[in-house]
Amino acid sequence: MRPVRLSLVLACTLAALAPASAQAPARTTIHLDSYHFMPNTLRLAAGKAVRLEFVNRSGKSHDFTAPQFFAASRILAGNPAGGEVELRSHEAARVDLIPAAGRYRAHCSHFLHAQLGMRATILVE
Repeated sequence: MRPVRLSLVLACTLAALAPASAQAPARTTIHLDSYHFMPNTLRLAAGKAVRLEFVNRSGKSHDFTAPQFFAASRILAGNPAGGEVELRSHEAARVDLIPAAGRYRAHCSHFLHAQLGMRATILVE
């Protein structure tokens, strides 16, 4: 067997034997609507990789602001700059991370959005 073909066979075999958590993180989708998050309570496993998928289903811009949560997490991909994910109308974004245990708060920082109901709790156990 050629060395390149052997390397390919070995790589495919190792990928198939790897645990599912090493292949892809768990996924959690957070919908941003006017004026709420769905779900408004996120339950995540401490120390386990997760892909947070943010989907703005509204005709307005919103953000998901959780500076303590993002600061305590190990960010693997995505860019929650300043502890927030900003989304324009009908935009989506993702952040892959490993969360640290704790209870965190999230909100939309746009004018009056949190007061109108755009608040969430993040529980990492």
